[in-house]
Amino acid sequence: MNKKKLVTGLLSTAFLGGVLVTTALPADAATYGSQSNGSVSFKKGTLVTPPITPPVVPPVTPPASDFGLIYVPKEFNFAETAVPSTVQTTPTTITIDANWEGSPATNTGGVGTTNPATKHFLVGDVRGTRAAGWKLEAKLTADLQDSGSSKTLAGATITMSQSINEMNPTGWVATPTTASATVHTPDTVTSAVTLSTTSSTIMSASGETAASAADGRGEGYWQGEFTSINLNVPAAAMNAVAAGEQYEGTVDWTLTDSI
Repeated sequence: MNKKKLVTGLLSTAFLGGVLVTTALPADAATYGSQSNGSVSFKKGTLVTPPITPPVVPPVTPPASDFGLIYVPKEFNFAETAVPSTVQTTPTTITIDANWEGSPATNTGGVGTTNPATKHFLVGDVRGTRAAGWKLEAKLTADLQDSGSSKTLAGATITMSQSINEMNPTGWVATPTTASATVHTPDTVTSAVTLSTTSSTIMSASGETAASAADGRGEGYWQGEFTSINLNVPAAAMNAVAAGEQYEGTVDWTLTDSI
C-alpha cells in the first residue's frame, strides 16, 4: 500500500512540470511603446446676479463681468425723534426704524420692506487670478442736511456691527463665516463700523505679491451683514434741531480691485 501511494505522487509531479514548460513565454517576446498628449486650461468665471429685492439696490453696473459690487443697502432711515426739552451734553443715539421707509422717509407703517433693521451688501469676485485682492470702503458723502435749509447734523455718524456670510449662487444660501476662515475668505472684516465723512474700510481681501503665495483670497461671493445700526448725533447738533426738520444724506460705497 505504501509503495503505490509513493508512485502516484511522483507521476503527479511530472505532469505539473510538463504544463509549466509548455506554457512559458518565448525568451524573445517584443514590447512596444508610445505616448499620448493631454492638457487642460482654465478661464475666469462670470458673475451671477441674484434677484434684486427692495432692501438692496445695485449702485452701479459692475465694471467687469467677473468682479463687482453687486448690491448695497437701499436706505438708512432712523426713527422720528422728539426735539429735546433740555440742553444736551452727550451724543444722542437714534435707532433704525423699519416703519420709516422711502426717500424722503415717511412713516408709512411699513415693516422694513426697504428699511430693515438688518442690512446687507454683496461683493463678487470670480476673476480666478488667485492674487488680485480687493477693498470695500464707505463714507457719508457729507453731513446730513435739512431738506428745507442749510442746517446740518455736523459730525453725526452711523455706527453698526458687521459679520460676514459666504454666499452660494445656487439658491443664494448665506453661510455665516469669519475673517480668514479659509484661504478664500476676506481677511479684514470690520466688526464695529463707523460711517463718517471720512472713508472707512468695511471689508477687504489682501492681494498677493508673490506667485508662490497666491491663494485666491477674496474670490467667491461675500455678503456683509449689518446689525445694531444707529445714528449718533453730537450734543451741539442736537441742541440746534427744530420741529419739522428732516435731515438727509447719502452713503458712498467704493470697491477697488487691489490693495
